[in-house]
Amino acid sequence: MSSSNEYGAMYGIIGPIGQGSFGLVMKARKLQTGETVAIKRIPIKSDRRSEIEIIREMFALRNTDHENIVKLLDIVSSTDTISLVMEYVESNLKAVIEDVYRPLNDGVVRYYFFQLLCGVSYLHSLGIMHRDLKPQNVLISSEGILKITDFGQACLYFPDDPNKTYEYQVASRWYRAPELLFGSTKYSPKVDMWSCGCILAELLNGAPLFPGRNDLEQIGLVMSVLGSPSDQNWKGWKDLPDSRKIAFEKTEPVQDWSTIGKSLYYRKCFPLASAECVALLRCLIVYSDEKRYSAVEALSHDFLIEAIPHRAPYVPRVHSKREVATVLEYDPNVDVSSLFFGIADL
Repeated sequence: MSSSNEYGAMYGIIGPIGQGSFGLVMKARKLQTGETVAIKRIPIKSDRRSEIEIIREMFALRNTDHENIVKLLDIVSSTDTISLVMEYVESNLKAVIEDVYRPLNDGVVRYYFFQLLCGVSYLHSLGIMHRDLKPQNVLISSEGILKITDFGQACLYFPDDPNKTYEYQVASRWYRAPELLFGSTKYSPKVDMWSCGCILAELLNGAPLFPGRNDLEQIGLVMSVLGSPSDQNWKGWKDLPDSRKIAFEKTEPVQDWSTIGKSLYYRKCFPLASAECVALLRCLIVYSDEKRYSAVEALSHDFLIEAIPHRAPYVPRVHSKREVATVLEYDPNVDVSSLFFGIADL
């Protein structure tokens, strides 16, 4: 991996892919080899948040090597920008979900969710929490290979340090674990597994499981499915910072999960899902992180023990530029405190 100031001499820009708060993502071609790449151009700002996000993403991408993690190919720097050159991936999981011509059956869901769990399991084995898993941050190649991207909110997990705290204003709201919604600063990689559960539900249903417009509504939507938090379903929840700040009407958990959401295709939620698939979902959408499945446990579930096809049963079509523009986009949160290794306490 090299670092270069000769940006224009190395890559020819083809066109924009996406725009976000971080800057611009462009499709480009490496002039020496003709290889198509994606370049994430991040302005270097004077504020601490910007520096932290750049460091986080560079660290995570430089220290991972897995088929289901997007590859960092080069870092191109200048006086006012840092550009991360990554492998170009044609589409993302959001495009798979939003393809209204293809309601997803168990085979398609199994194929992509297995790959997602493989990537997440690998990250967790390295002690990396992604903390912003969502369909937009899960890329899909033209061969049907899934690749996790966007590590601007990632951080290392220190299981041997019980006093270690992490910021709670992470993850996009619809995919944010309940412990984060209640302000926990001491959590585990299981926050990623809640996000995986939300993604699984979205694959099955064609729509987000908990599309809250604000944090209060988000908590209310979760409670409408799991019922009110209690010592029985969530040991220690009363000790969370925000647990006593909010009063909700007591609700009971839903027993029939086919009624918990609205499908884009059918009257029932999860219309094409098998009993095994819904059972796995119910092991991920769990209040208590102690009871919530890890990635390794999820990979051993009956739903995923069945044969995974060697070839993609469905690959999303390449959509217009406007639709593809969400690839690699993210919206980082403001509250930041933990970093990697020597800079963890900056």
